[in-house]
Amino acid sequence: FPRVKVGPENPLRVERDSTAVLECAVDSKPKVPNVRWTRNGRIISSSHSHPIQRVSVQDAGNYACAADNGLGKIGEQIITLDVLYAPIVVIESKTWEAEERSTVTIRCNVTSNPPPVSIEWFKEGSPDFRYAGDILQLRDVKAEHAGRYVCRAVNMMKPYNGKIVERVGNSTVALLVRHRPGQAYINPSKPIVHVGNGVTLTCSANPPGWPVPQFRWFKDAVGEQQTPKTILAQGTQYVIPRAHLGSEGSYHCHAVNEMGSGPMATINLEVHQPPQFIGKMQQHMTKRIGDTDFSATCHAKGKPRPMVRWLKDGRDITTDANMYRISTNNNDGLSGMVTVQSTLLFQGKARPHKNQLLPSDRGTYTCLFENEVSTANASMNLRIEHGPIVLHQYNKVAYEINENAAVMCRVQAYPKPEFQWQLGTNTAALSMSADEHYEINTTTDNNDIYTSVLRINRVKHEDYGDYTCRVGNSIETIRAPIRLQPKGPPEKPTNLGVADVGSNYVSLVWDPGFDGGITNTKFFVSYRKVAIPHHDQVKEDCGIVQQVSSEWMEYDCQRDVPCSVTPLDQYQSYVFKVKAINSKGNSEPSNEVATTTKISKIPVPLHVGFDPDTKQLGLNIGATCLALIAVVETIGFHESPIATWQVVQSIPLAVSGNGPTYKEQVLENMYSARRSSGRSMASDDDFPMALEEEIPPKVRVKLCLKSSHEYCGDYMDAEIGPALIHDSAFIATPTLIAIVVSCVVFALFVGLMLMFCRCKRNQTKKSNQTK
Repeated sequence: FPRVKVGPENPLRVERDSTAVLECAVDSKPKVPNVRWTRNGRIISSSHSHPIQRVSVQDAGNYACAADNGLGKIGEQIITLDVLYAPIVVIESKTWEAEERSTVTIRCNVTSNPPPVSIEWFKEGSPDFRYAGDILQLRDVKAEHAGRYVCRAVNMMKPYNGKIVERVGNSTVALLVRHRPGQAYINPSKPIVHVGNGVTLTCSANPPGWPVPQFRWFKDAVGEQQTPKTILAQGTQYVIPRAHLGSEGSYHCHAVNEMGSGPMATINLEVHQPPQFIGKMQQHMTKRIGDTDFSATCHAKGKPRPMVRWLKDGRDITTDANMYRISTNNNDGLSGMVTVQSTLLFQGKARPHKNQLLPSDRGTYTCLFENEVSTANASMNLRIEHGPIVLHQYNKVAYEINENAAVMCRVQAYPKPEFQWQLGTNTAALSMSADEHYEINTTTDNNDIYTSVLRINRVKHEDYGDYTCRVGNSIETIRAPIRLQPKGPPEKPTNLGVADVGSNYVSLVWDPGFDGGITNTKFFVSYRKVAIPHHDQVKEDCGIVQQVSSEWMEYDCQRDVPCSVTPLDQYQSYVFKVKAINSKGNSEPSNEVATTTKISKIPVPLHVGFDPDTKQLGLNIGATCLALIAVVETIGFHESPIATWQVVQSIPLAVSGNGPTYKEQVLENMYSARRSSGRSMASDDDFPMALEEEIPPKVRVKLCLKSSHEYCGDYMDAEIGPALIHDSAFIATPTLIAIVVSCVVFALFVGLMLMFCRCKRNQTKKSNQTK
């Protein structure tokens, strides 16, 4: 007969909306081709495997699988489908209205499979509120109980062939407690608005009040103290679309409902205005060189008070260069408005007669007013009428025969100048010739700078000589001589100086001379060590730093200006000079300049010891050429309740560059190493209590330059103890190492000698025995 087995497990637990597969296995002879699945007496399938897609709660129940092989007895088994689903939480009403001081009871209905393991109530916005159970009960209800309450249910399920999972369901109810509104609040609490901009004020109350309250707005003008009576507006928001100075004042609001009204809120609205010009400078101004007492004035108002800056060609003008003075006056007006008048005076000690205009005054001047709201600026383009000023660097050019030469004359002038070229003593002006031997081209960069180039095609010997660039405008006419000559050696550099100094380099700067017409001219710096005494920083007899060399060394700077010469020795004095070299020869050397490299690092003491009983400090310092002092610090409570490191003494040192130095010093100014215990005085019957506590002494030392106390090395902590103070005086570490190594070598030598003698003695004995 058929034996029927159902599965994959019984009961079969599956989660809602998943797929359930009912399986029916039959063992019979003869075999059955198919089976019959039934539910509630109705046939639903004839296959061994019956899937149910998207299982619902209605699909839960018993399913029967029957098999018949024709032998007269039918085999049948029943499988139970258990549909698992998350909690379904239902609250009778979405809102619940209650009177103050009443009791509120709200039921939470939960259905789930399996049953929930927990049901809890929470309140939105109140993380500390928790209430267990399906019934929420609040006694003596107050306004602060109003809010949204959430009923949350949790169950745990384990579907077939799955893990245990947690499922949650919740529902929300709004508890409305009838009460009058509480204290009103206005947001923002400190509003600031700019003239022309909009601002929105929002009023709220806490507690908010129920039924929903109305909000009423009132306003006081600036300075009014009387209670407001006229309603300005109603609603939670008051909008000012375009603020003006009259919008400033005190604004009030409060909430009102049928239960009463709440206390009023007040804020002060400030209206700020960006800088606004009252008077500007002329946009274009033309003055003449030498004009006196010229000034430019800007006049603006704003709230809060605008700050003013003056700029020339986009850069801030300062009075440090003694070229300008700035005078600024402020006047306070109504509603906090401030009027600012600022004048830029072209006066200063650096000007001719302290008040005359210069060609360099040309440019764009800007007065910039700025406050917290915005900025405003006005500009003036100032042009200075003046004669031509030569700008080209050299008064000579160099070209070879048959080369094309370009003789350049560059000037700054206003109004526009006219150019004429002359050769030698010939007063006739050169002009563009038919054979194109001469070409003259004049250009401008629209910055009052004009350039005239005389081009000489295929230079001949008679072209060499002095050319005169004659430049003139309505103010003045000048003559600038420029020599055309064959290419030759460069001219010597001038104004050699030191731009920067480090411990292993010196950066030099100079003015290059004429390159002789050869553009790839290079610079070579010659330098040598010299002895420049610095008794304030280096010991007089120290041979390490006081090195002198008569041999000049060279450094190839290529074409770099400035040029950094490296590597150099630390704290060594050098003398430098520079020369130019090209394919035609060398220039004369420049002026010489001397400087001293910096110190790379201040040394640290080899050892520091301190005896607290005798207050004696012992220092061991390695060989050094630097003039040093030792700065001693200790932990103390000198005029301070908190223990801090404080300098107690600076000790001059007589160091040596030939070996280590030992120094002992009694510290006379040691601060108290005790501190108050902070306890009150005991009575006679109490046991005695100490008023002060011993603090273990701590001492540290750093070495600093004698002439520059802020330039110091690292600290070294002192070893504390009577014996350690004498240990500092012992042999320095390098010497000690040398002695130890010597002793080891001597011991090895003695051992080898003993072994040699013993072997010799044994060999003699063997020889005697053989005989």
